[in-house]
Amino acid sequence: MQRSPYFIKWFPPLLIISTVLILISFTHDSISNLLIEQILQYMSLLLLAFFILVAYKKEQSLIVPRRKFWLLALGSLTLSVLGSILETIHLFSSSGTVSGVYSLVFFSLSHYLFLFAIFYRIVSKKGFGQHVLAAMDAFILMTFLALVAFYILNEFVDPTVNTFPYSLIVIINTSLGLFVFFYFSFIQDTHWVSRTTLFLLFLSIFIRGLYEISSVYFPDFTTTYLIFSPIFIRLAQSAAILWHIDHIVEGTSTSSVVQRAWLPLLSLPLFLHYLIEQEGEKRDIFIILFLLIVRQILITRQHSSIVRQLDTRNEQLTIRVTRRTEQIKASEQQVIPLFLGHPDPIVRFNQAKEPIYANRAAQRIFGLSDMGVDRLTTEFRHFQTALMQNSNHYQNQSNQQFELIPIPIMIADTSFGQFLILHDVTDRMERQQQIEYYAYHDGLTDIGNRRALERTFNQQSSTFNYLALIDLDGFKLINDTYGHEAGDYILIEVARRLSTELVADESVYRLGGDEFALLMSAEDELSLRRRCKLFLNFLCHSYVHHGQTLHVSASIGVAPYVEGTNLEQWLKYADLAMYRVKHQDKNGIAVYHFEE
Repeated sequence: MQRSPYFIKWFPPLLIISTVLILISFTHDSISNLLIEQILQYMSLLLLAFFILVAYKKEQSLIVPRRKFWLLALGSLTLSVLGSILETIHLFSSSGTVSGVYSLVFFSLSHYLFLFAIFYRIVSKKGFGQHVLAAMDAFILMTFLALVAFYILNEFVDPTVNTFPYSLIVIINTSLGLFVFFYFSFIQDTHWVSRTTLFLLFLSIFIRGLYEISSVYFPDFTTTYLIFSPIFIRLAQSAAILWHIDHIVEGTSTSSVVQRAWLPLLSLPLFLHYLIEQEGEKRDIFIILFLLIVRQILITRQHSSIVRQLDTRNEQLTIRVTRRTEQIKASEQQVIPLFLGHPDPIVRFNQAKEPIYANRAAQRIFGLSDMGVDRLTTEFRHFQTALMQNSNHYQNQSNQQFELIPIPIMIADTSFGQFLILHDVTDRMERQQQIEYYAYHDGLTDIGNRRALERTFNQQSSTFNYLALIDLDGFKLINDTYGHEAGDYILIEVARRLSTELVADESVYRLGGDEFALLMSAEDELSLRRRCKLFLNFLCHSYVHHGQTLHVSASIGVAPYVEGTNLEQWLKYADLAMYRVKHQDKNGIAVYHFEE
């Protein structure tokens, strides 16, 4: 249960103060009960006005405010205040210039306005037949209670006492209050907080009705024992409003919890009374039976109307289902050719990831004989194995490569499997491989370029320990004398000779022009020099181009790898060693030493 700050803050003190003042009035003869009753009544009226204004303000937080109800309640309370003022003048005026009927008129107007506010609050979007049936049920209950009250009052009230029209006004007020209360119970579908609030308000109306009836027929008893009844009415109203303030929320539709099947049983006590009391004409049982017969006719008509509506809805639903089925079949006839003729292979899987259908392209790839996948071929089993690896690519046994595109089939948030499209990306993958190849290879010599050297250095820096830079001697003269074609031939042949002599841990790269790089592994400098001398000997052999014998040599600069050295620094050290050879005798080898 939610915490109720307004209810806990206000209602217990009101109850305690009212109880204490009532007890003081009863225990001290010098204090007038009537005076205490008037003080409590005006205090409760002021507090009720405050509570109504707070409820009106808090309704602003709702998406659909219901503030008009509280304005009508405030108007009803204003009329009650006027009635209370006239009642006070009547009670304390010795001359009796103001009749008690006037105060009753204002109380009656207040009563009717409040009943209208209740009606305004509980009106729902129900059908006319439901409203009629609820009104009939409320009228039956009100008639039953009126008959019971009639027999009870007939036993205790002197029939010669005539208080008309005062008694007539009181009976009408009470009857209308009861009618609205029962009608509300049968027709309302409001939030449970609103039900609790309205129930407490109806309780205050009911107490007021009993108090007014008692004041008409038992004035002495009322003056002695029920003088403080209006205070309990105000307390019930205060509790209802405070409860609403603490729990005010958006209303949600709920079904009615009132059981009305027992209404025909109300005729039993009156029927027993009819059997016991044989004197006089007892028409009460016939009144109730007549009302129940009318109620049954209304129920039968309403049920017949519901059955007709249900039959009409069923017919409409059948027509809609038939039309929808035809539309689905027509859609299938349109979609199947699109599915079968789609250029990409498509396979339809159910919720258990089992293949159901395959289009023509998929049938050709997997060797299927029909659209329905009844028999799994070897190629399709190979495809299923690839699917188990949750990869978005598939390569078949013919080296075709496919990108897998799943399309889930969802209907009302429920999965019914998926379509799997195999988009052929063989050409794209080949182009991608070619682009990647040319990005890391020299276009003329087909050996690695500078980018490839960087990648090798970053990936395998622990497998080599020397970097050799090779620069060709006399290459510019051949280029100028015999042309660029001869120069290109020399470069291609140099790259071929270097690649032919590589061992497992070595790799060769062309950095640009006539400059090449070698990544090498050697145990010591002596074995390194022997290895580089071998390369020099191969490069010094003559080159024959179009009958012309050409000669070039090479200068090699080598730098050892030191932990923490980056590639640019390593190339710089090897370059320094190579230029030392270049500026001396050429066709030689120089090793960079860090102590130099």
